[in-house]
Amino acid sequence: MRRFWIGFDFGLAAFVALNLLAAHLASDCGLPGLFGLAGCADDLRRAGFPFLFLEQGGFVARNSFSPAALLADLGLALVVSAALGWWLAGRKPNAR
Repeated sequence: MRRFWIGFDFGLAAFVALNLLAAHLASDCGLPGLFGLAGCADDLRRAGFPFLFLEQGGFVARNSFSPAALLADLGLALVVSAALGWWLAGRKPNAR
């Protein structure tokens, strides 16, 4: 059971890291802009991997939030993390 939780936690950590990286690369001013800490004017903030669930700012002042995309992101992260945990738990430890 311990191996399952190690794989599950690793999967969740990977999704968090991918979401932060995607938000940094997709937003005009990176993560500081996403959190409102950058001094950029008219910057566009985007969040979500693999589904974009938040888009704010810009010259036209967009404000878009998709709860369905957020739930899809969370669901995919949980399914992939559970599959990774299940796969890791089913592997036989190396005998020495």
